[in-house]
Amino acid sequence: MNRYGYPGVQGKFLPDDGSFTSMTQGEERPYLCVAYDTEQATVQPLRLAAGLIGGPTVMYAASQLPEEKPMLRAVTFLVGAGMSYWSLWVWNKADTAMKEGP
Repeated sequence: MNRYGYPGVQGKFLPDDGSFTSMTQGEERPYLCVAYDTEQATVQPLRLAAGLIGGPTVMYAASQLPEEKPMLRAVTFLVGAGMSYWSLWVWNKADTAMKEGP
C-alpha cells in the first residue's frame, strides 16, 4: 500500500496485466475520496477557505496590478474566479455526496 502526504489518502498499485476486477477497502468507514471524517475535518475546510478567501484574494490582487498590464490583470482575475468557482463547486458536490451517504 502506498501512503501519500495528504491526510487519510492511501493508494494501491494494481496489476499491469489488466486482471483487476474489484477492490475492497479494509476499513469500515464510509469513503468519498478519503474517509468521511477526514473529508469533513480537513479537506472540506480547505476547499471552503480556497473558495471564500483564496480566490477573492487573488481577484483583489489582480485589481492592484498596474493598469498598463490589462492582460495580466484579466488573467489573474480569471484565475482567482476559477479558483473560487472550482473549490466551491467541489465542496458542494462532496457535501451533497456525503449527505446522501455511502
